[in-house]
Amino acid sequence: MTDGEALFSGIGEIVGRRHRISGLDPEAGTFALHGEDRTVRVELGADLLAEYVAQLGEDDIPGLSQSPQGEWDGIRIKRIALWIEEMFEADIYSSLLEIRLARSADGRISLVDRRGPARKSIPLAGTESGYWSPDRPGT
Repeated sequence: MTDGEALFSGIGEIVGRRHRISGLDPEAGTFALHGEDRTVRVELGADLLAEYVAQLGEDDIPGLSQSPQGEWDGIRIKRIALWIEEMFEADIYSSLLEIRLARSADGRISLVDRRGPARKSIPLAGTESGYWSPDRPGT
């Protein structure tokens, strides 16, 4: 499985099991990932995706070489889907706008995110009435 569109469809299927997605377009390599009050655009161009999958090795996915070689692409797309989900779920400030593939100056491809201003602030629990002390009672 080295066809970028087929790889993309596999990623969309995996992400779609746990998250709401829309606009799945394998030809363009895009879909929208929806949360409670936000939408994040995912852009994985077919050519870049096929190259990215091929470049992922043991350093990126520990244990890959111990799996049967015929399963490597499947393992790689599962890992990419997991990375996309982690980026989306770790966005506690709701500032994530886009997840995409990009080529760095050294030629390697990676998943990158684009963020906007924080749309949500995280209140610090008990900051008004509590305090912290290194002393424990009874010691």
